[in-house]
Amino acid sequence: MSGGRTVSAGDGNSLFLKTDGTVWASGINNYGQLGDGTTTNRVNPVQVMIGVSAVSSRDLFTFFLKTDGTVWASGYNQQGQLG
Repeated sequence: MSGGRTVSAGDGNSLFLKTDGTVWASGINNYGQLGDGTTTNRVNPVQVMIGVSAVSSRDLFTFFLKTDGTVWASGYNQQGQLG
């Protein structure tokens, strides 16, 4: 993927933060951890968010730090890990 800035890998998924602030994701998405609003697994990367300055994917959840300073989270939250 061209224009990449950061890559973060979770448990069976990958997220790519591009220099334009967009985040693209692919892989296992059974708990919505890709952040695209679905639970559809993605073989090819799909754009999931814009205006992002940092991304971190862990196990079955992902955090996005937006350029406005807000933090967004997606994925597995059975034990409150999304905050």
